[in-house]
Amino acid sequence: MSDQLCIGLTTCDNQDVADRIAIELVERGLAACVKIDPNVRSVYKWQGELQDHSEIRLMVKFSLRNSEAIEAFIKANHPYEIPEWIVIHPDHVCKKYLDWATA
Repeated sequence: MSDQLCIGLTTCDNQDVADRIAIELVERGLAACVKIDPNVRSVYKWQGELQDHSEIRLMVKFSLRNSEAIEAFIKANHPYEIPEWIVIHPDHVCKKYLDWATA
């Protein structure tokens, strides 16, 4: 029986951090795949100041059973004081892809 696929989103301020997080998640077997999207623009308030920065978004595809371990990894290895970590649960995933991603 297949596990549930999750998609986690986070952003980083530079390519080295993005690459390190992506590679470590996959090498440790926590994520099946991490997509790295450069040049994402983020506009937000931080400590009362408007921020407008270029960031790199990571889309982490992983099995539900790894959810707590990935969140702990992000908290321990992300340089941001409060890293973004948003998990999405897809309504439908192609069975072959689901089987691969959650193996």
